[in-house]
Amino acid sequence: MSHTGAEAPAQPPSGEELRASAPQPHSPDESQALALPPPGVHRQVVRHGERRFVILDLPRVDDASLHALRATLQDLRPQALAVELDTQRLEWIGNQESWQALNLIDVLKARKGTLLNAYLALRIFQKRFGSFDGTEPGDEFRVAMEEAERSEAPLHLVDRDMTITGLRAWRRSPVWMRLLLILTMTFGSFRRTKARPASEHRDRVQRRLKRLERSLPAAKAAFVDERDAHLACSIEAIDAPEVVAVLSTVHADRVATLLQAGPRPEACSDAVPPKSLFSRIFPWVISAAIIATFTLGFALGDPSTIRQALLTWFLVNGVCTAIATSAALAHPLTILASSLSAPIVSLNPAVGAGMVGGLVQLLIAPPSIKELEQVGDDIARLKGWWQNRLAKIALVFILANLGSTIGTVVALLMFPDLFGS
Repeated sequence: MSHTGAEAPAQPPSGEELRASAPQPHSPDESQALALPPPGVHRQVVRHGERRFVILDLPRVDDASLHALRATLQDLRPQALAVELDTQRLEWIGNQESWQALNLIDVLKARKGTLLNAYLALRIFQKRFGSFDGTEPGDEFRVAMEEAERSEAPLHLVDRDMTITGLRAWRRSPVWMRLLLILTMTFGSFRRTKARPASEHRDRVQRRLKRLERSLPAAKAAFVDERDAHLACSIEAIDAPEVVAVLSTVHADRVATLLQAGPRPEACSDAVPPKSLFSRIFPWVISAAIIATFTLGFALGDPSTIRQALLTWFLVNGVCTAIATSAALAHPLTILASSLSAPIVSLNPAVGAGMVGGLVQLLIAPPSIKELEQVGDDIARLKGWWQNRLAKIALVFILANLGSTIGTVVALLMFPDLFGS
């Protein structure tokens, strides 16, 4: 057989049906396998010029679909295999021991608390947009990695670095929308996602994407649209006449459409938007203003008024941080350390009360290996954020910083007139 007309996608990503005519297959048996993919694997075949791209995704990730994916990859015998991973996620998925041995103290000392929270948020995103039954996000990519190793096919990581995606979502969001972004990614997905039939999953994904675009357009652009373009560009850049790509359902259709049309290089930029001038200068301006106010107050003002201002600053900042940290059900020593450090670290934008609180909580109640392994499931439940000690560290980091920020604003509003009579 020289033509496999049955390769047309079951649900084409655009109104125009993707062409499925293929180059000469390796054998009649392979042609038959390609024409009839196992149930559970959604396949789209795209031809662009002399090249051919096979996009695979699993609308429902369970043991049966993972087995079907393995069989499909063995039948396809890809010349090049692409997976929706970046270097960091490859390490986490491919080397579980490295993830389990993660030194969280070093993570916080290196000011990578944001990266830790980004990982937890990504797990929520995957859980909410995927359909899993007895499996975990990334299991389909693990199968692809194993098959690439078995067949010695070149493995290509085609996803954008997770940190870049997070920074682009954060820095392109207006200041007032960043709190909503934190709440949505951290607390907005408590409902447990039920595994649904594959036929229902694609429609559900599209509905949720539309809701995400209405509420958080910058986050939707960074996490979905820009990654679609990056995936298409990276797959197209692979030097092979035929590329098989294993992607998640949320990206597969759009990537197939972009490959059909030909990716635009200008749409595939990985540049991280610089911090706005306001965000770079404002924290230091606030710190300088507070220090200058106290300094001038000591020189020119009434000593009793200065003492009152200092008391207001330390008390309000400390109390707000203590209340916020208590909401995370942190250890009493963590609450004490966060509240005592907040009035001081608030003057230094490079350090936050969340960093202090997270470090103390880690030293007092370090997560177990089991909790590291189960964090993906635990953070999908409301109780899990307080029960899982790794998730609680992230919660302390977020809430302590939020409490310190609120305390700073409230204290400034309560300052007496240091220069009044």
